[in-house]
Amino acid sequence: MSVRATVRQLRERLDDYLVKAVEGGEPCVVRRNGKDYAVVVSHEEWSLRELGQRLDALGLEYRVSPETQSRADELLATQSQRTLTKDERRELNRLLKQCDRVMLRRAQAMERLK
Repeated sequence: MSVRATVRQLRERLDDYLVKAVEGGEPCVVRRNGKDYAVVVSHEEWSLRELGQRLDALGLEYRVSPETQSRADELLATQSQRTLTKDERRELNRLLKQCDRVMLRRAQAMERLK
């Protein structure tokens, strides 16, 4: 969840928005001329986002494709409604192993990138 504030509101209540971002993990979307203009986030959140981008930039083997993620989500949702067929279970297991390998690569790379 994020808070929205105008530039004027940000000037008036900067300390409050900083505390919300840092201690509460609640970003503040700053609006200027009626449009989203900037976002105030904690340094920790910013660092995590930067690290994620650096990991993604390492290549395809360091991220799960949207298609793979979507299909895994679909099969997991189906599994919560009914028993998967043998082929569906096999496919889901394959997709989850693929996701596990990507997450392991990302975890190992995180140590190198810090």
